[in-house]
Amino acid sequence: MRTASLGEDVGILRSEGFAALVESVASEAAARATVAEAVEHAASLAGRVPVEIGLRALTRPEEHLFAAARAARAELRAEPGSGERLVLTRTGRARLLFGDQENSDQENSDQENDDQENDGHPVGYVHWPNGRPTGLAAELARLSTRDFDEAVDIRDWLAGLPRTRVDAMIEKIRFSLLHMAPVQLYTGTAHYGNLGKSSNLVGKSVRPDSDRCRLKSLAETEITDWDVRDACFLACLHALISSGPAVRAEEFSGTQLRPDRLLAFLRRKIDDYRVGRPPIDGLPTGQALQLLAETCAEGRATATAAGARPYRVIQGLNLNKRETLAHDPVTIADVPTAVVRAAARELDCPIPADFAELRTAFEAAMPALNGSGADGFSTRFEQVLHELVMVGTEAIGSDVGMSRGPRRIGELAAMVAADSPEAMEWTTTAFYCCVTPSRGFVEHFAAAADELPQVLRAISARMRYNGWHYLPHTIGMHERADERDWFFAPTMSDLTDWSDQHHTGHVANGVRYAIRVPFGVAMAGEHRPGMFDFRLMRAFGEPYTLDDLRAGTAVGELLRCLYQARVDAFADGAADPGILDFDNPWYQARYSSTLATAR
Repeated sequence: MRTASLGEDVGILRSEGFAALVESVASEAAARATVAEAVEHAASLAGRVPVEIGLRALTRPEEHLFAAARAARAELRAEPGSGERLVLTRTGRARLLFGDQENSDQENSDQENDDQENDGHPVGYVHWPNGRPTGLAAELARLSTRDFDEAVDIRDWLAGLPRTRVDAMIEKIRFSLLHMAPVQLYTGTAHYGNLGKSSNLVGKSVRPDSDRCRLKSLAETEITDWDVRDACFLACLHALISSGPAVRAEEFSGTQLRPDRLLAFLRRKIDDYRVGRPPIDGLPTGQALQLLAETCAEGRATATAAGARPYRVIQGLNLNKRETLAHDPVTIADVPTAVVRAAARELDCPIPADFAELRTAFEAAMPALNGSGADGFSTRFEQVLHELVMVGTEAIGSDVGMSRGPRRIGELAAMVAADSPEAMEWTTTAFYCCVTPSRGFVEHFAAAADELPQVLRAISARMRYNGWHYLPHTIGMHERADERDWFFAPTMSDLTDWSDQHHTGHVANGVRYAIRVPFGVAMAGEHRPGMFDFRLMRAFGEPYTLDDLRAGTAVGELLRCLYQARVDAFADGAADPGILDFDNPWYQARYSSTLATAR
């Protein structure tokens, strides 16, 4: 929902934000008649997250309690019943609490990473129509003990390793979390995350030397003194980020990261990669996880080298990001017809039959594209780029489209070729983002025309920051970045639902549904990942589909041909005029209230 109306000071696109959404969902869940209905409403955040993903945040005992409540058609009431109760935590996790659950599976009940009912919204109490099922309490206790014993075994396995190896595991996790988007993970009753006020892991909110960071505490403590949940979490997360790119941690975001789930996940991935599973029978769980992770990483590398294309579907509310491999290549036939025709029109060439033909056309046109532009554009390149992004935005039914990159690509290429880290001193002004609003999006600002350029400037500024943020990893100099902030350069296309609740810029500017297509170019003899991208967003309407993602990925490939031709032109010695447009004054002039409807 949108809480602001046209013309309000908070902005016509601003969403309610995550905290308000969770509180609202908890109230809605409290009005449900049965426990099962309430749990599903809360776990899915009122249908905004697939319910099967939301339910994965339940602990093993909570899963059993939920199944029992469903089978008995247990009722949800406001007054206390037999003791079991439902809460929705501030991190958006549905919990079915029972008796002494919070203390039954932990050694240190005062640990700060517990995600208990006092950090959330009470929803209601469980009432059993025919009394509590026989043996329920005993089964919940057994499952809690099973989790505890499993975690103890993993802690014992870690304690048997050389301390230097465990410290290396901690450091690998710390390094990964510092250079990727936030995650929210659960191991048993404990919460681990680096998003906002609830953070207890290193990230934007918690520095590596902060006492709030659990990794710092573990590095300074004897393993035999660790909380068993911390030990279980550490072993599982290390295996997870070792099974592929570091961002694989996000595949468990918003869910339970526990050994049985991770073992099954790694086996499925290995099968998807079409490689053989390693024998793990009889191995300690920690060792089995590590062995499966190594096989998984090798299988993924083999599959992608053979042409498989990974993409991700992202749940913006709980940050869950599921990777899938597509084995059918994207071709020029997947590019929306209007975009292909726009490219041919701008290049004054026949409709290209494939991307290779399109690339040749861009190369032939490049000298002219570096000449003067018209209609408010400094060069023809900027004019053509804007046209292609704008047509792609409309063709894929989006409110806004965009594409970012470095302003002085010739200068950057020379620095990279000379192995000079000078570009890491660049500021965000050394990057641009071409942002194109659709006609329908512009019309939404009819009663608040002054806000349109503000929104476009804000989007452009954030994308310029992203270009700056990825640069060290993009050009392969991240190991020399010292204290400079940077993230791993993105390599996978993705589709996101409900992304307008956490990220400050997304909340303010209504980025509810999004498609991101990052791509690299060949520069100075190597592939430079994530240097450019094509992005789409919808502030209103329906979520994007996988067909939309495929079309967006194809437009991204078309733009990659354009950018690669530009990189190659300057590598051959052509003078680089730079990208001069797409800064704040440019957006203000082009989309001011007097021009907004006449562009």
